[in-house]
Amino acid sequence: MRRVQASLAVLLLCASAAPARAQQAITARADNDAFNFWQLPWVRPDEEYTSGVRLTVTLDGAPRWARPFRWALGACAQDAARCASREYAVGQDIYTAVRRRGSANAVPGGRPDAAVLWVSARSRVARGRSVRELSWTVGVTGKPSLAEAMQQVFHDLAPRMNRPITWGPELPAELVIGVAHDRSRAVDVGALEVRPHVGVSLGTLLTEARAGVAMSRQLVIPMGAIGRRFGAVTAEVVADAQGRAVARNVVLSGTYFRDSPRVALRPLVGQYTAGLRLGWRMLEASWLANQTGAEHRGRTRAHRWSTLELRWRPAR
Repeated sequence: MRRVQASLAVLLLCASAAPARAQQAITARADNDAFNFWQLPWVRPDEEYTSGVRLTVTLDGAPRWARPFRWALGACAQDAARCASREYAVGQDIYTAVRRRGSANAVPGGRPDAAVLWVSARSRVARGRSVRELSWTVGVTGKPSLAEAMQQVFHDLAPRMNRPITWGPELPAELVIGVAHDRSRAVDVGALEVRPHVGVSLGTLLTEARAGVAMSRQLVIPMGAIGRRFGAVTAEVVADAQGRAVARNVVLSGTYFRDSPRVALRPLVGQYTAGLRLGWRMLEASWLANQTGAEHRGRTRAHRWSTLELRWRPAR
């Protein structure tokens, strides 16, 4: 397990060391219900998908591992309309059971406490306004995911706003894998860019089919002399709605090869996102509000969480 954890760090170091001209972006992202700024801090939920962090490096060109599947990805010439890129990412996702206010222990009968520490690679091919993506993910569950320790560190930073948590039944340590294929195509509808998308994931990590539609609209921010001197600020409103048909999700269905706690899945789940993206020179910052429908039989209401993301594009 130590080798797995070390490999995650080495992958990002190698990707970050790539020549600057080959880098399209470096992105840091954090998901947490603590970012639900429309709620008072002490009433924000700390359950279900409670925390996620990831660091992504995007590079020009298709990865070597995707070249044998060029028939599935489509040809890509070296111009703006037909181009290939690749991403390497490392991250951690944490899921916790419901706990009553004032109690550190999980309510019996709920989902297990779970986490995945993972590394992934993605190949993306754009042909005009159509995009195809092929990706693989390898991760580890249980104690090697470092979730309990990570959660404790952040809860200790603001103990008055974060309830103490004692991890209960947890997924055991197991290697998980998954592959995914996604397609989307953008069309203009008035001032909106509308992008229908479909995808499928297979593996012990996640098995599901999904379909949805994303929308975005550019906003004009008048900057006047300030913009001419320091650079203009761009703004974009984004939204997405999708439905997921889920057959297996390791953090709910349990590990594949070892006995573990589990709950019954809801086969159909809706997910919605809306937010704002701001850009200035080489930097881009986003805040997104997300809602995921009830994912298992023991839950009847949706879960709301938010995303903060910062992207640096050194080539700009």
